[in-house]
Amino acid sequence: MTRMKTAPSSPETIAIVGAGVAGLTAAVELARGGLAVQVFDKGRGVSGRVSTRWAEDRRFDHGAQYFTARDERFAQRVAGWVEAGAAAEWRGEIRAIGCDAPTAKTRYVGVPGMNAIGQALAAEAQSLGAQVTTGVRVTPPKPADGRLRLVADSGETLADYDRVLVTAPPPQAAELLVASPALANAAKSVRTTGCWAAMVVFADPLDTGFDGAFVGDSPLSWIARNGSKPGRPSGGDIGDCWVLHGSPEWSEANIERDAADVADDLLAAMFKAIDLPARTPSLLSAHRWRFALPENPLTERSPADPDRRLYAAGDWCGGPRVEGAFLSGLCAGERILADAAAR
Repeated sequence: MTRMKTAPSSPETIAIVGAGVAGLTAAVELARGGLAVQVFDKGRGVSGRVSTRWAEDRRFDHGAQYFTARDERFAQRVAGWVEAGAAAEWRGEIRAIGCDAPTAKTRYVGVPGMNAIGQALAAEAQSLGAQVTTGVRVTPPKPADGRLRLVADSGETLADYDRVLVTAPPPQAAELLVASPALANAAKSVRTTGCWAAMVVFADPLDTGFDGAFVGDSPLSWIARNGSKPGRPSGGDIGDCWVLHGSPEWSEANIERDAADVADDLLAAMFKAIDLPARTPSLLSAHRWRFALPENPLTERSPADPDRRLYAAGDWCGGPRVEGAFLSGLCAGERILADAAAR
């Protein structure tokens, strides 16, 4: 006769460190599975590098530029976002300058900004009972009476949790996962490169003939007309808004430089790449993504140390890009649910 497991008297409590795509996807999965979920993020808002930044009343997608959907599970989620108006297909003209462009595919963006994806996931998680708290930096979880205690860097004790999922970039994840040598070492094994992003506004449109371009043999790797994406205002008082991404090699070599100097260099590289006379912008600023791209992501989507009740996820687990972060968070959620059910 098969012995049935009795359900726990109360749901397990799960803390998720990081409110990017991976963390929020896991939060949705776990909350839907009946667990009590609390998400923490040190930033002012959700979405991580799938981000939108305001600069003088203008909105820029200064992190992830777009996303694609190859996996059926992610494609279904994207279809739901499109139906709800949180995402749309970007049909801009994409070129390659001095390099080979990736194979043409359907590109999607969040609407009205890339961070709409994180906001949609956060809203879904909260509708299922999860709590999402921003502006809190946590310290490494410590064992406490069979659970894991989270403390803010301010010294405030947040709570004790049955399990903790860390979705921070690899160097930060390694510090947070110090209680699990296996997970900390796995995070340390992933090399990351930074990315400088410049945000530029011209009073009059640039006559480039394209909306986005992959760039080779340059300090740049990508340039895009932000206003060409669905839901973004352009022209008039807004001006012609562009986002420039430094290449991984150039960004790493210049990672500690002053942001204003970096912005000037990337702007000069843009005019050289598009072969147009330099023009003085009405706005120019730069943002440094210190841990932007995993060079050698792990093959495992949801590394875990169930004995220590610690888990990891992110675009450095199983493959980069927005889709990779989503699938990693989904797998981590499924794994935690299975471990909780087996307790």
